Amino acid sequence: MKELKILAILALFTLITYIGIEPFAHTQMSPAVADANFNYEQEDINLAKVRIEEAKAALKKAEDNLAKNRADEDLQNAVENAKQEVETRENDLSAYGELWTQANEIAALEGNAENGAELFIMACASCHGLSSQGMESPFDAALSSEAYGVAVPDLSLSGAVYDKKFLSALIINPAQALKVSKKFNDENPLPMTPFFGMGEDLNQEVADIVAYLQSIASQDVSDKEVFETACLRCHDVKYDAFYSPTEKAALKGYMGSNPPDLSIMIRSRGAEYLENFINDPQKKLDGTAMPRVGLTKERTEQVVNYLENIGDSKKDERTVVGIGMIIFFALMAFFAYMWKEEVWKELH
Repeated sequence: MKELKILAILALFTLITYIGIEPFAHTQMSPAVADANFNYEQEDINLAKVRIEEAKAALKKAEDNLAKNRADEDLQNAVENAKQEVETRENDLSAYGELWTQANEIAALEGNAENGAELFIMACASCHGLSSQGMESPFDAALSSEAYGVAVPDLSLSGAVYDKKFLSALIINPAQALKVSKKFNDENPLPMTPFFGMGEDLNQEVADIVAYLQSIASQDVSDKEVFETACLRCHDVKYDAFYSPTEKAALKGYMGSNPPDLSIMIRSRGAEYLENFINDPQKKLDGTAMPRVGLTKERTEQVVNYLENIGDSKKDERTVVGIGMIIFFALMAFFAYMWKEEVWKELH
């Protein structure tokens, strides 16, 4: 009976660790955020409002601290910085409102793919290629790495993997749509410039370009092709011998640090974390240099599936083996206890 009590105590503390302590530690290291939202307009507005509330709370705390010692210059500076942060966050909300208002206006238009093809050649083909249409980029990976810090993407599949409204927003205001406006601004412009139109109706022209990109994009896209389109410009997957074409030194200068190899990211972070991070990196890591890529829900799931197949291909097998081992040890514990009772029964 003593052994059973000891086993029960061990089981209790194990449950406390895994049900209480470990989840709590995760909440501290990786605070919970709202689920991935593929309505990008709603996502941006909601997150901008959350950031405003956080900035106002920080301002209130700074003001309370200053009230205790108004002569402290550090506390005065902290209040001024907090006020600037509130203003910045409120400007972000306003900017996202303007961006998505225009994107909605474009989405309501019927795009002309034929006109979009001409516009693409005039406005986009100077940097971007469409290999599916026999149109290669004028920049190879080495040249674009040197010129821009990152390889220029081929857009053959962009109409199939990216959200339609996001594509419109990306063409109108790349830095805002990608959520990298903190890093890229007037002093440090994003290599991709906004589309200012060719002299006609700007919204209609954007709608035409998006219609063209959708018309040429195959809908039958593999998980690996989605990853290549959305992620490979920056990230390697060594487990699949799949490497970014961007020169590492240039990429480090562009991003601030070299993006991680994603071979085992699925095992270190998990599918839910990755889906949230791909959907909106700023939600999980405020201020990160990683851009929001604007994939649809289906295509995001394909990226996660690709990483799972490459980095955790034995997951199902491991689960089965794990369950089997638990059953095995439970049976062995039972038989060991019965054997112990039989051997020592005359002494009890």
